Amino acid sequence: MSFEFIKFIILLVLTSNYSFVSAMTGVTTARKNVSIAVYWFRNALRLHDNPSLLHACQLDKLHKDDHVDHYLCPIFIIDPKCPFAQTKDRRVGPVRANFVLESLHDLNRNLGKLDGGGKSSSRLLVLRGSPVDVLPELFSTLMNQQDISIPSANTSFHLIYEKENALPVREMDAAVIKKLKKKIDVNHPQHSDKLEILSFDTHSLFEMEHYVAKCKGGVAPSTMGSFRKIFSSMGDVPDEVDPVTSCPSLYPAFEQVVSSSLSFSSSSKSLFTIPSLNDLGYDVNEIWRGDPNCTFVGGEEEAMKLLQKMKRRPAWVATFEKPKTKPNALVPDTTGLSAYVKHGCLSARRFYHALSEIYEQIPTHSQPPVSLHGQLLWREFNYLHGYTTPNFDKMRDNPVARQIPWDDDPRLLQAWKSGQTGFPFIDAIAVQLEKTGWIHHLARHAVACFLTRGDLWISWEEGAAVFEERLIDADWAINNFNWQWLSCTAHFYQYFRCYSPVAFGKKTDPNGDYIRKWLPQFKNYPKKYIFEPWKAPLNIQKSCGVVIGKDYPEPIVDHTTISKSNMERMKVAYAAAKEMATSRPSNNSPQSTAQPKKKKRRSK
Repeated sequence: MSFEFIKFIILLVLTSNYSFVSAMTGVTTARKNVSIAVYWFRNALRLHDNPSLLHACQLDKLHKDDHVDHYLCPIFIIDPKCPFAQTKDRRVGPVRANFVLESLHDLNRNLGKLDGGGKSSSRLLVLRGSPVDVLPELFSTLMNQQDISIPSANTSFHLIYEKENALPVREMDAAVIKKLKKKIDVNHPQHSDKLEILSFDTHSLFEMEHYVAKCKGGVAPSTMGSFRKIFSSMGDVPDEVDPVTSCPSLYPAFEQVVSSSLSFSSSSKSLFTIPSLNDLGYDVNEIWRGDPNCTFVGGEEEAMKLLQKMKRRPAWVATFEKPKTKPNALVPDTTGLSAYVKHGCLSARRFYHALSEIYEQIPTHSQPPVSLHGQLLWREFNYLHGYTTPNFDKMRDNPVARQIPWDDDPRLLQAWKSGQTGFPFIDAIAVQLEKTGWIHHLARHAVACFLTRGDLWISWEEGAAVFEERLIDADWAINNFNWQWLSCTAHFYQYFRCYSPVAFGKKTDPNGDYIRKWLPQFKNYPKKYIFEPWKAPLNIQKSCGVVIGKDYPEPIVDHTTISKSNMERMKVAYAAAKEMATSRPSNNSPQSTAQPKKKKRRSK
């Protein structure tokens, strides 16, 4: 008896709906039909308040049919060429990748604890490749298997996932569905009407289309005040749905029939398991855990710990005003929950309602936009802009973006990215970002202004790319909105207000302790010179072990001079945009989309 024949019999037993007794005795019993659901995790890496996952786990209850065997395949797809980024073909850094992998391990543990109705527990199945290729191949394989094992069965197939509002992901989703339907129509026409595709817009407090319906011309309002009026008209934020406590069993033949080429491991004992950092081409030594107060561990469990920590500080929550927090605090001066909300380890609705409970206890609390509720509203506002604005992640053909002739200087960009600008406050922020994947929002303001309109005159698109690579909470719409804001390209236009790379940090940390932490070579520098070490006498530089121009770079620009000249350049760019706007026919685009040429600049 051949091995292939034995394998076929095993698969037949695993997937057949005939009972063994029926097969042996010839007594006919009622044949159960089959429902195979694939739940595609992207964000929403949690079991609490997860409507799409709850729906996938309750298909048997929804169909109310005792003659249907339900199976669930919880999957996560990783493209090793560009893992975890929302922007197409962009590869995130090791710290962000590690956060997501930790979140997947936490999710896998939680799935394993679910009640399987007496059957084996579930687990997360991680598939390798582009979703555009993986999902059509997966469904084709499952359909082939059903046709072989029980050709007369009435099998239904389901693809269920949570939507994302980021345009690159929406475009990918459209490509996935188009290719999936085409493959089924061509290769499995008998199943064309048996595939259900369901997506849930639950990553935000309200569905994007519900906001759009209240926007004039379907375009996001230009100010937070106008958006708050729309938000207030939406009614109460929906309650959470029940947590997932049970789920159907895994499709029994998944590991046997799905190609091992879709697994990061080819070992039969570890097929479709979560890959390591090394598997994805990262160096595990790049993960810094030097201070547990400044690093974040991914997953729903850690999110719940931070949420409970926040709830134990009701007075702090009630008086929280984000502009009054410190950009250079030695430990995060905020909730630290942004990455968990971004990746769906924490439901935005649970966060919102937890804050509401505290506000009810303390009526004299802070208000949006500076309150913690305000931060969630800001997220919705940014999401709406990203959802309704074409080419939102670019300056060109972006109707809200002023066209500014930024310089193209790779050396300056690299100095900024690697913490080698010669300004210790700016460089300390860069080091913290690279090591921990997180920096305070005002620190983001400081380095963004420095890179763009303040000092280096480099495009905000370059900065947004670095943040998407390194920030563990980088969210496509929020990231691009904030870079447009801080570069005065859109949303904020007071370009004459410029962050000083010296004075701004001094205001909240006059002793320079933040610099000493992230740039330890300056630990012995006098506070008088730590923000401007080039002003220290040479004998002090030598005694402290940091000689400027030798052990640490000289400032790459003269901030006082360059900031003023950049204000003049911005004034010219604004005038050109205004002239262009008045000379063209009226339309819905508030800014010119003519693309200025980047200028090559010789670095200092």
